[in-house]
Amino acid sequence: MSTPTRLDIIRAHQTLNDLRIFLNAKGELDSDTIKYTMSVIKKALPPKPEPTMADVEWDDDKHYLAEAEHPNYGKVIMLGLEMHGLIDFFTSPYHTKRCLAVERETLTPTGRRYTLTEVQE
Repeated sequence: MSTPTRLDIIRAHQTLNDLRIFLNAKGELDSDTIKYTMSVIKKALPPKPEPTMADVEWDDDKHYLAEAEHPNYGKVIMLGLEMHGLIDFFTSPYHTKRCLAVERETLTPTGRRYTLTEVQE
């Protein structure tokens, strides 16, 4: 048996949701039976992967200085789109390079955002 890809898993979850909508619309099964059936199928599926930056369109208002998770660098701060479609970001000071650009699918947004503020001294 082959290992499902990220896209396969996402499509399986979407199909399961479509099936639930269809069964509810048909009205031939009671809602408890549908819920039970969906939960049994969902338990057999791998967990739905978190969306990556490849799944969303870059928006400066939402993504500039937003935190993301990278598989090799951990939590990073996104800066913007590079001209080849890569995303520039800052890493923590523990890495050799502190500013890099990577493919969009390697960054998973965490929902955190940062702002720059001017300090009056």
